[in-house]
Amino acid sequence: MFIKTRRNTAATHEQVEESGYMASASDLMIGLLFIFIVMVMVLLSRKPEQPPEPPADPLATVVHTIGTKLQNAGVPVTINQVSGVISLPADTLFARGSAELEGLGVRTLRQSAEQLQQVLPCYIYSQRRRLPDDCPPNPQQVEIETILIEGHTDSVPLHRGDYNNWHLGLDRARAVYKVLGSEGMQSYRNEREQPVFGISSYADERPSSKDNDTQNRRVELRFVLAFQPTDIGATKGPSSTLKKMQETVR
Repeated sequence: MFIKTRRNTAATHEQVEESGYMASASDLMIGLLFIFIVMVMVLLSRKPEQPPEPPADPLATVVHTIGTKLQNAGVPVTINQVSGVISLPADTLFARGSAELEGLGVRTLRQSAEQLQQVLPCYIYSQRRRLPDDCPPNPQQVEIETILIEGHTDSVPLHRGDYNNWHLGLDRARAVYKVLGSEGMQSYRNEREQPVFGISSYADERPSSKDNDTQNRRVELRFVLAFQPTDIGATKGPSSTLKKMQETVR
């Protein structure tokens, strides 16, 4: 009887231990499953991170700022932010085959010069020491290296001895420069103490329209910056960039 009782007791203990082990393993699995579900819910509730916006192209920003100021003053210019060009109104400047400014063209240029005098000093090295109070934001400290006044003609051949469309385009650029420069902008200098304004001619080699010769008889302002960011998000002044450019040239 005692032996039989001991055997039954031992079997009972084994059953209890096995049952407790299974219960512990089951609780552990339930706990792990619960943690997994919580982690999945947390991951699903997170909003995907938006990629950072690339920094604005400084050339496009400057050209848009200057061009918009001219437009707001009533000067019907055309802005090309990609190429860094502001086109002056072609139909008011010159007659066909002429480098003499029309009366309306002179008034338009003087109106343009008044607006340029207000905004250009914000980006010109020699003028930034006495910046106007209403300068637009310029966190990258962008400066203008060069402003080329480019003369264009239509495709009609012009032959007056040696005088051709190349000379005509240059004379048109010179006529515009004379009016703009009369407002004191001829004294603008970049960081290397060089004149900011220059003139050039493209004759009929760069038409803006294939069907409208009037639009091709135009003068454009092409902006070249002394500052170009080399790294995304980098903030470097124009001095370091110019030195790097000079070392490359050497």
